This record gives sequence, C-alpha cells and structure tokens, in this order.
Amino acid sequence: MSWQTYVDDHLMCDIDGQRLTAASIVGHDGSVWAQSELFPQYKPEEISAIMKDFDEPGSLAPTGLYLAGTKYMVIQGEPGAVIRGKKVRLYTLLID
Repeated sequence: MSWQTYVDDHLMCDIDGQRLTAASIVGHDGSVWAQSELFPQYKPEEISAIMKDFDEPGSLAPTGLYLAGTKYMVIQGEPGAVIRGKKVRLYTLLID
C-alpha cells in the first residue's frame, strides 16, 4: 500500500459520521509523501517547528501549531510519534 492510499482510504474516511478536512504525511526533511486534495500549502518554518516538537515534546504547546498561517491548538499526541491539533476559533463578545 502506498502512503497516498493510506491517506485516501484510512485518514480521509468517514468514522461515525465524522471526517477530517485534510491530512498529510510529511517526511523529516519537509518533503510531502502524501496528502489529501485540500491540504493547505504550508511554510517551511512551520514544518521545522513541528519537527522540533518531535525532538522536544511540548515545544509547540505554548505557541500553537501553525499550518499555512492558520493556528491550531495542540490537543494531544504521542511524544516522538504523533502531534494532534485542533483549529483555534476566536470569538468576540461585545456587551453594550
């Protein structure tokens, strides 16, 4: 099985009515091995920060994980193996 098949068939599938919006597998050197059609164009420094978190788990937690300029809150993972993030949504409440 290719990495692209893994992304298409295992990461981008429906699970209990839920689905990822995008997924990618990126090598330690920043090269894309496979990605979904809608995976955003990332910046090299964003991948560098992610790679640093694999070497120094927790380094992304204070600042967040960024992909294509979008901030994601680091929510869980497995040190040295998986980093999971959730898109940060900011709300402004105005009270008069």
